[in-house]
Amino acid sequence: MLILRGPAQAVAIDPPVLLAPMEGITDRTFRGLVAPLGGLGAAVGEFIRITVAPVPARICRRDLGDPIGIPVAIQLMTPDVDHLADSVANAERGGAAWVDLNFGCPAPVVFSKCAGSALLAHPERIAAIVRTAAGATGLPVTAKMRAGIASPAHLRELVCAAAEAGAAAVTLHARLRIQGYHEPATWAWLAEAADALRRCARPVPLIGNGAVERPSDIARMRTETGVDGIMVGRAALADPFIFRVAAGGAPPTVAEACSWALGYFDALGGGGPKAKQLIRYWRAAGMLEGREDLRTALLRGPARDIPAWLRAQAEGSSTENAVLPSAQAKDATPPR
Repeated sequence: MLILRGPAQAVAIDPPVLLAPMEGITDRTFRGLVAPLGGLGAAVGEFIRITVAPVPARICRRDLGDPIGIPVAIQLMTPDVDHLADSVANAERGGAAWVDLNFGCPAPVVFSKCAGSALLAHPERIAAIVRTAAGATGLPVTAKMRAGIASPAHLRELVCAAAEAGAAAVTLHARLRIQGYHEPATWAWLAEAADALRRCARPVPLIGNGAVERPSDIARMRTETGVDGIMVGRAALADPFIFRVAAGGAPPTVAEACSWALGYFDALGGGGPKAKQLIRYWRAAGMLEGREDLRTALLRGPARDIPAWLRAQAEGSSTENAVLPSAQAKDATPPR
């Protein structure tokens, strides 16, 4: 179990496995369908930017959605402390279990505005933001960051700056800002950060993030790095059953995996672009593994092919011999 301790309240995360905040992915719909599968201890929502005014409580309530049986945090992103205290207070009023602060987003538009991972060059500003946020609420406040911008040379200073300013925990994505998701994460940085947080003036837990691809990686990260919790990102989109299996539950059948995906599309009103986003990563129940030709065909074809293909698999068609619905329709068209 992972305990996040705030000034007045604590959050228990059991098991200590969290769904990562991912823009355009981990919205209330996705969280609400993953959590009931089991094995997930908590989730952090997509970041909300603080701009020219405090983030209203109604926006936080909207983004949180209905309760899903696990704690869900609101993540805020800001370049400075302007409107931060009021935004944090509104997040608490809106129902957040805790407040997470984004110091890791690598997107150029964010970086250019001195927010997200740009703050990794300024540990004193990270400390000021954490201190202001922690002083505005009784909830725990956490900080999520990368290991550095172009180098991990200041990693220990960065994690301790957040901890000593009042963070209840630090989440470290074990990549640099300049590294893409296709590049390997460096778990040695997680071990270094965990050691730093044990030795700093205010020790707090470390949550590790990066390169968790399979259920077995969840336990392996904890064993190899000494982190206190594990955060899973894109692997949850590839296989939403990853948490259940990591907790000792049964792997999904093809029919179960297809049913989940079709339910996700239905909840989104038909899927559309989200259908292709899902299929780009999809490997639940072994589907599409080793079949990049089929994955590419699904991504290049019309979005309506994807639910139709999933329904065919659920009904027992062979993935190996799958024919896309649009190709079937084309073949069935009589010659003129």
